[in-house]
Amino acid sequence: MASIKDMANGNGLLLAIMYVLVGIVMLALGNGSINFIFWISGVLYVLIGIIQIVMKTVDLKGGLITIIMGIILIIIGITPIAEILVGLVLILGALPAILGSSNSLSEKFGMKPVDVGNALLNKIITIVFLVVGICLIAMFVIDVGGIADILIRIGGLVMLVVGLLDLIKALKS
Repeated sequence: MASIKDMANGNGLLLAIMYVLVGIVMLALGNGSINFIFWISGVLYVLIGIIQIVMKTVDLKGGLITIIMGIILIIIGITPIAEILVGLVLILGALPAILGSSNSLSEKFGMKPVDVGNALLNKIITIVFLVVGICLIAMFVIDVGGIADILIRIGGLVMLVVGLLDLIKALKS
């Protein structure tokens, strides 16, 4: 079974494009983007699961698991916990840099520190991920003056920049 790291390395261009698209959606929709992204992702998973079953690219069990994951994403998208999950993902994105890339926990999940080619920019992005993630989780309880919307747009901008830099790297290699 391929690790998450192997899958990510094999699809660097696709991941970069996904970062760019998600970043654009987050910038454009702000707070509403979170539920939209979960909902669209869920619909895509359901469709992919159906295609997998019909095209017999996986067994029935594999296709059903993909469909179930899609349904879970759709349900998350229509519940208020989506912001908490995005906050957790952003915090997890910052963890490899905080823990150090040699940390065994980071390596087990195929996580590596953000690397956009500039050490200072890497640190800034890591700090933004961490702060925005923590704030999104905190803002779930209390959102004073629409701060969560601003933070989501900042997170979208960071994802867009990281995606564009990764896209340039992927196209060069």
